[in-house]
Amino acid sequence: MATGRWRRGDLVLGLYEVREVLEGGGMGLVYRVRHRSWNTDLAVKVPRPELVATAAGRGGFEREAGTWVGLGLHPHVVACLYVRQVDAVPCVFAEWVPGGSLAELVRDGRLYARGGDGLLARLLDLAVQMARGIGHAHEQGLIHQDVKPANIMVDPTDGWTAKVTDFGLAGARAAAGESALAPPQASLLASFGGMTPAYCSPEQADAVYGAPVTLTRATDIWSWALSVLEMFTGGPPCEYGQSAPEVLAAFVASGRPAPGAPAMPTALADLLMRCFEVDRDRRPRCMDEIAAAVAEIYQDAVGRPYPRVPAQAVRLLADSLSNQALSLLDLDRAQEAEGLWGEARDIDPHHLPTVYNQSLYRWRRASFSDEDVLSGLRTAKALGEPGQEADRLLGLVQVERGDDTAARALLADAPDGPEVQAARAELSRRGPARRPERLTGHQGEVRAVAVNAAGTVVLTGGADGRARVWDTATGRCRYELPPGAAGALHDDPVPVTAVAVAPDGRAGLVGHRYGPVELWDLTAGTLLGTIGQRGPEIVALALNGSGGAAVTYRTGQVEVWDARAGRLRRTLEHPPASHQKMDPDTWQVLPRIHYEPALVSHVALAEDGSTAVSAAPRSGSVVTWDIAQGRPLHQLVMSADRHSTGIDEVALSPGGTAALLLGRWSTTARIWECATDRVRATVPDQIGRHDRVVLSDDATIAASASLSGTEPLRIWELSSGRCLHTISTQIVPSTRPDLPVPLSLTSLALSGDGRLAVLGDREGGIQIHRLAPAGFRAGWHYGRPAAALALARREVDRARFAARATALAEQGDPAAAAEQLRAARAVPGFERHPELRRQWEELGRAAGRRTGLLGIWDCYSFSGTVLAQNVLVAPTPDGTRMVIPGAFGRVHVCDLATGRVQYTFPEVLPGNTHTVAVADDGLLAVTADWAGTAHLWDLDAGTRSCELHGDHGLVRALAMDPAGRYALVGDEDGALCLWRLRPAFLQRTMVGHDGAVRLVRLSPDARYAASVGREDGTGRLWDTGTGRPLLAFPVAFGNPDLRFTPDSRRLFVYTGFRMSVWDVRGRRLLYERDGHSESFALSADGGTAATAGTDGTLEVWETGSGRTVCEVPWFSHLFEVSPDGRHVVSASDRALHVWDVRTGQRVHTLEGHPEAVCLVMFAADGRHLISADHRPGLRLWELDYDYDFTAERTDDT
Repeated sequence: MATGRWRRGDLVLGLYEVREVLEGGGMGLVYRVRHRSWNTDLAVKVPRPELVATAAGRGGFEREAGTWVGLGLHPHVVACLYVRQVDAVPCVFAEWVPGGSLAELVRDGRLYARGGDGLLARLLDLAVQMARGIGHAHEQGLIHQDVKPANIMVDPTDGWTAKVTDFGLAGARAAAGESALAPPQASLLASFGGMTPAYCSPEQADAVYGAPVTLTRATDIWSWALSVLEMFTGGPPCEYGQSAPEVLAAFVASGRPAPGAPAMPTALADLLMRCFEVDRDRRPRCMDEIAAAVAEIYQDAVGRPYPRVPAQAVRLLADSLSNQALSLLDLDRAQEAEGLWGEARDIDPHHLPTVYNQSLYRWRRASFSDEDVLSGLRTAKALGEPGQEADRLLGLVQVERGDDTAARALLADAPDGPEVQAARAELSRRGPARRPERLTGHQGEVRAVAVNAAGTVVLTGGADGRARVWDTATGRCRYELPPGAAGALHDDPVPVTAVAVAPDGRAGLVGHRYGPVELWDLTAGTLLGTIGQRGPEIVALALNGSGGAAVTYRTGQVEVWDARAGRLRRTLEHPPASHQKMDPDTWQVLPRIHYEPALVSHVALAEDGSTAVSAAPRSGSVVTWDIAQGRPLHQLVMSADRHSTGIDEVALSPGGTAALLLGRWSTTARIWECATDRVRATVPDQIGRHDRVVLSDDATIAASASLSGTEPLRIWELSSGRCLHTISTQIVPSTRPDLPVPLSLTSLALSGDGRLAVLGDREGGIQIHRLAPAGFRAGWHYGRPAAALALARREVDRARFAARATALAEQGDPAAAAEQLRAARAVPGFERHPELRRQWEELGRAAGRRTGLLGIWDCYSFSGTVLAQNVLVAPTPDGTRMVIPGAFGRVHVCDLATGRVQYTFPEVLPGNTHTVAVADDGLLAVTADWAGTAHLWDLDAGTRSCELHGDHGLVRALAMDPAGRYALVGDEDGALCLWRLRPAFLQRTMVGHDGAVRLVRLSPDARYAASVGREDGTGRLWDTGTGRPLLAFPVAFGNPDLRFTPDSRRLFVYTGFRMSVWDVRGRRLLYERDGHSESFALSADGGTAATAGTDGTLEVWETGSGRTVCEVPWFSHLFEVSPDGRHVVSASDRALHVWDVRTGQRVHTLEGHPEAVCLVMFAADGRHLISADHRPGLRLWELDYDYDFTAERTDDT
């Protein structure tokens, strides 16, 4: 079904049902279609084939048509929803106006029907609406260039509302190369090259014949006047628009309007004559001036004020902005699309279509992983828009990433739209999904795994010296292969170090540590023979379908065999690894180059046996060998002048056709064609951090895994570089499904077709993961837009409620103000609007008491060198900025609201920072680093003020009082140095401990200090005024913590096994509690604390009495208490859980981190939550609190 040849009843893209085919004038055809998901009619404008026959023509048309989308919403402009390609043809999808065009209404007489005395009012009303619609475009810098009655849509059933259409299409046609000269016999009412002859201005006519004319808004004023004149003449006033002055003069002189039309008021005729001034500088200045003039004429002629208030452009809400972004993507304007999505998420942080579209786009560009997409959608579902639509979008993503089980569950009850139909068809084609399996049998760890091309046969080798053949269809071990010749020479089992399987799965190689290599018939479990040397350790094996085998040894040798005949074909010497040594005294690199055998850990053999590929990632070398000649065909090795290849990891396709090249310091991965020495593709690289990487036969799919078992298996789509599917490798105990157990991994293999991944682990088991075929693409989600008038009414309602709330708050009635703000936030589209959130928070902080959470919004996330691997963040108490010690010794000051770096201090620290603190006024910060230095930073001036040193030793601990008056330094010799900071000078030194100081704290009033020694196992309380120790207490070894309450009256000493609470002034122990981890959290008001309890629980308790308030599940050592003590946040791997302390119930789960969470902290106001992960990456969350405005306000608010 070719675009532009649709017929009534056709279904386009499975979504648009063609209801009517209309003539589209000179541009092409216009269709009325029914959007099946929205149940709404749209107008689709399809350009003539010759306008978009070339890439330049399509690009020009799309760009110009896109300007209509950018106009946004206005009550008197037909809304252009998006420009979308259909069969590579850019089609314009716009609002459908049911009444037809003004030209049609004039032509068939409907404009004048049942007009009576109100007919003149109707015509003048239409003239004002037209002027306002054109004026809106002019304010956006867009000139229509083809204003005419055919481009004015009118809906008589909606109060004769007029809307101007086809903005930008005149320019689009001109950009596509259409001539402005009308062809012979062409209608003068049809458009050509950006204008219609019957309605063109004199300057347009001059431009057609080559005059150097720049069109201005004055040209639209001329055409508007001709369109107004047509309503009184009953048809096109003239053949050529430039004759309008004479035609108008003749019409006025005759005094005869069209049959059924009213007489034209003299004032209107005068206005139109001004619009027809040949000198465009003498025409009315703008459309607003014209609209105001016609409104006055209306009042004079009709006898009552013009009823329509001046229409304003409607502020676009998230739906419209997301749709516009998709149009810009079709126009290859991705950066602008990202900007619009950003605006949409500012308005509604969890707007489902925006989250879906933006996440999908970023995922396909490899800047998001599949986990990022899922977590964003799940968060939007949990915090924003629960229900069937979220499940539908999640289901589409699950189909694209290949989790068929999850997709089927999510799409089970989804409405049967075209996207869901396509997804279900894909799931049906894939067949029943099988869950991952873990098979056991080896005694001790699995050392090597291999799988055939179709993923039906798996061969494993273990530390027990045995190999096993597995049938993946049944999950059973077919055969256990005994050690053979290698085992006969040793009393203890000789571990298997390498295995290989032929592509058809009929034969396999088993290599024990010291050889020789065994060739097995895997269909019968029989030994066919042995090849290779006995002695050097075997590292890697390869076997092709014709019986060719390759063996690599730790010596760097590669042997190529005819395995069936047991004949050695060739011995190859991989280029040796080389390095230089450093003189320990001068730290200079010595010139002598040392060589050693390269560790060839990867080998592949071509199916025809003509070439082999060997790779030694540790030395950064890859070689393609001509086996017959015994020489390299191509090689990637260190250059003669010592420039490395930048390769740190290699994955070879089974047949040696391609290699995936990864570098530790590179942001891209290369797919290298081994036979041609050509880089097939360069894609973004997030793979390189994994310990094992394997490649499919066609080099389109890669799999990676970390040997620790804490990281998931990741499947990579190499055409884009994105992580297509993230799969957990942890075992889920039936007794505690919330606490999965990681298994240390040893090996990874991928079938040649990329459909099966196999992992070996240290417990003697293998995991089998079946992978769905890549290729399915979930469709974009176009949000159903609201009509401009409806949006305008919503905006008026929101503004009215917000203004009332402001007035009531100023009058001292916060409860009534709160009701108005609740009403404003109940207006559709404004539920999570940032202006209302800010106004609500200001009212709550001034006059309310926090009671619960209305929602939590994901503000932003970022990663990179702004962050150090051990993430530290210190937000300023006013919530405007945060100090972040980053990588490479830099210290950054960032905007908390946006995450953008405001400035970076020029000084470079000698080591990574372990402590950072900011003063309450946000003007000072202190840091201490592992190199043993501490520094004072002036955040106002952006400079380092001074270095804070210890007595004689290196700095090991640092603290600052909240007011930023004092800092306390603990050094490695046991001294405590009290610094006064404004100005900075050393005030006092106290000899505190035998050996290094581990930890120091200053009380909020700076009258007391507390310290813990690293080696002496003691803690001390100090009087900072005299430098005298007040109290000594034992501290168990480990990582203790010290905290003062805000009133400086209590000191908490936590050792990980016991919590001791001390009365500071009385120097007595108040009470103790047991603890079960080294983590401890205390609310900013000092009233609520949290420690790990028994049986996997987190105990939240009152600090005044030590009484337990509630217990919640304990997922990790990371948790934090909100400043007011009402909520606790705990981390579990990649998620955050928010608990209500009063009920002990989990109120939110926050997802979004692609790696394990390593930091959780509240900003001082409790309104922002900061979390970080091990990438390193940082994420900011905004907490939207509910408030009680009737209860007496307490200080903790």
